[in-house]
Amino acid sequence: MLKPPILSHQMDSFLETHPSEDGWKVYECGEELAFKLSLRYLLDFFRDRHPEALQRRFALKAVETDDLLGTPGKCHDADPGTEWDLQKELNGTGWLGSVELVLDGQPLHYYSFEIQKEGGTENVVLIGTKSNTALREFHHALDEYGQTRARKTREIIVANGENIPIPSVSWDDVILPPGFAEDIRANVNGFFQSRERYKDLGIPYRRGFLFAGPPGCGKTLTLKALASTTAFTFITVLNRGGMGGPHLEAHISHAFYLAEKHSPAIVLFEDLDKLVQSKYISLSHFLNILDGLKVMDGVLVIATSNNPGELDPALLHRPSRFDRLWRFSLPACEERQLLLQRKGARYFSEAALDEVAQKSGGFSMAYVQEIIVNALLACAHSGVTPEDKHLLWSLKTLKAQRKSASKSDEDLAERESLGFQAPESRRPGMLHRLLEEDDVEE
Repeated sequence: MLKPPILSHQMDSFLETHPSEDGWKVYECGEELAFKLSLRYLLDFFRDRHPEALQRRFALKAVETDDLLGTPGKCHDADPGTEWDLQKELNGTGWLGSVELVLDGQPLHYYSFEIQKEGGTENVVLIGTKSNTALREFHHALDEYGQTRARKTREIIVANGENIPIPSVSWDDVILPPGFAEDIRANVNGFFQSRERYKDLGIPYRRGFLFAGPPGCGKTLTLKALASTTAFTFITVLNRGGMGGPHLEAHISHAFYLAEKHSPAIVLFEDLDKLVQSKYISLSHFLNILDGLKVMDGVLVIATSNNPGELDPALLHRPSRFDRLWRFSLPACEERQLLLQRKGARYFSEAALDEVAQKSGGFSMAYVQEIIVNALLACAHSGVTPEDKHLLWSLKTLKAQRKSASKSDEDLAERESLGFQAPESRRPGMLHRLLEEDDVEE
């Protein structure tokens, strides 16, 4: 296959400076392999582990947001308000340029650059070595460092971005039909407690769960409660705001690679129907990762879908892909009533809350909660004390809004996500702005 001109030029230049007659072996490392080898942490690895090995660096790196902002507890450098120490260097999430090192007397040279491809860019790394043994030993050490960087306390590992703090959500925050949450918890815990049983029965130790149903009905909050109360590693792939892009297949492969490294682990996929329909991933590739020849021991996959009817039957009709399905339906009156009491009892009478519960049939939990928020916002903007009439007005307003919004489901799906995007990319709706501390996305 013909390589892009820029790639051929870069490779030719690197080969000229690393001729085989001088004992050099040159390797090309693509996006997926670079992820697996933790090459994005190369510069930090030298900074933290082997500063003496670095011979030449002509490279720039992307830095982590928390490090650049000096977020307490997540910053490699000085805390906010203190003198900036130029002898220290911020943590990186990737780099471009040239790095040369000598480790145990053996030279290793790396050259990282980007090429333009249809739909975006792709990072390519060229590696020059005079000893494959030294290269392997170095990458074992780099991989160990990369796993340490990924294994941050109480964070969801993001295969294609910065890790995300696990939200503080308890099962008491989740309002579902009787026995629903208990069944999910029992299946999750049962899987992780049954490694030896699976082995004795000759069953591959992996499973797949699917949470399906309309937006705003508890799928996200259930996942957050699982992440908050389960001790296992959680890993995800971001596929919103263009973060998936042409490297989506590589990101998914890397997520499962990390899950295998951190087993037992849970891999989360938001909006599975949109993921597998992306032009950047083939269904066969995704299916092969789920249950191909390579067995991923101790990996549980949990995915959500607003439109399970759009999923290819191959995903659902074969065990070990998604063998359990939970349908999150629109809340019954009793569930709407409980949520309204929890969020509105401080401001509105029990009679008004009961009336709204009775009249909000067809509302998702997110929209039920929005009734409270909308009423409180109207009072805050007007400078008046909340009264029952404001709650009833809010219900009437949202009913009219739902009827007139031609893309209400799409809007809800965007806003009621897993919360795995950066804050600036989130839709700044009333719900998020006013009650973000209560974690009210679903």
